[in-house]
Amino acid sequence: MNDDYITWLKNEGKSEKTINEYPVILKKLIKWFEETEGNKFEPNLVTTLHIHEFISFLAQVKHYEPAYINKILASLKTFYKFAVETGLVIYNPMQKIKMKRTMKQYAAPKWLTQQEAAKFFHAIEQEKNIKRKSRDMAICRLMTGAGLRVQEVSNLNSSDVCIEKRRENVIVRGGKDGKFRIVPLNSDTVESLNAWFKYREYPNNEPLFLSERNSRLSDRAIRHMVNKYAKEAGLADVSPHTLRHTFCKGLADQGIRLEHIAYLAGHESLETTRRYTQPGENDLRKAVQTISDFTLSPYDIEIINRHRRDHNR
Repeated sequence: MNDDYITWLKNEGKSEKTINEYPVILKKLIKWFEETEGNKFEPNLVTTLHIHEFISFLAQVKHYEPAYINKILASLKTFYKFAVETGLVIYNPMQKIKMKRTMKQYAAPKWLTQQEAAKFFHAIEQEKNIKRKSRDMAICRLMTGAGLRVQEVSNLNSSDVCIEKRRENVIVRGGKDGKFRIVPLNSDTVESLNAWFKYREYPNNEPLFLSERNSRLSDRAIRHMVNKYAKEAGLADVSPHTLRHTFCKGLADQGIRLEHIAYLAGHESLETTRRYTQPGENDLRKAVQTISDFTLSPYDIEIINRHRRDHNR
């Protein structure tokens, strides 16, 4: 693909500098995507939401200036023009991405507040199909309680999960270069997995999560499921990424060391993990609220009025 891209750039009449720089810039997106998703990069796997999160990463973690971020965006717009023209993709994730003209604050990774998470899981509880509810609850608990990526959840086999007392963990496979990590499970996640195993048919079937046709549940189906419950809960822009971000942000807020969070989340770089220490909109709102109460006590008001009377005499 890289050689084809370079040839296309030459045919477009791009300068030698651009031809040298653009493939290098593309590697930044590829590296970020593969670490974030745990999957090999393919142009057709990237969504507009991925691009927004990538921009946030560049601004908040890499601390790039808007001018350089614009340069990266221009490069990616060119790449996806190439990808559309050569049939690598049908959907162009860069189509609605606008260039940044000011120092406007970039959005932090989105996570759920405690209240939003409660609404989300309440929506799952309302599912009338008990088997589907137990499956969907277990999936979402693995993302909010163990920080799994959507593809990692889809890849899970029954043998990857241990729910024996004091040994509760999940082996997360499917990373690059055959890497895996072992993540402990909290009580909520264990409870949801127990419920799923109770209703799950075909116990010897390898995939942990099955579709209605008893085949491995795809990452696309999981994304659709999360979006469905989010809408029912009245929450906007919630994806499997949001649930995973909620896990990482929760650990960061508790003061857990970045090295521990990075391991649990499967981050290769602490720079990726460090973004969860950045304040979100709710954090900033709470901070400002602490200095909002300038109400005087009745005693203070009486003292001020007394000083005024004395001054006017």
